[in-house]
Amino acid sequence: MSEPLLEGAACSIATGNLEDSTRRVRDRAYFLWEKAGRPCGREHEFWARASLEIEGESRPTEDPDRIVAR
Repeated sequence: MSEPLLEGAACSIATGNLEDSTRRVRDRAYFLWEKAGRPCGREHEFWARASLEIEGESRPTEDPDRIVAR
C-alpha cells in the first residue's frame, strides 16, 4: 500500500516550516513596502528583499575551515 501524494496544507506540514516561512516573508515584505511609502507596482522587489532577509536568518554559518573550490 503506497502513501498518497501530499498536496496543499498537508504538503506544507510535511515539508516542515514552509508555511511559516512564507508567512514571515509576507509580513516582512509588507513592512518594507509600508516603510517605503507604499509604492505601486514594486511588490516583487519587496518580496525578494524580504525573502533574502528571512533566508539569511535560517542559513547556518559557514565553517571557516571548509575548503570551497572556486
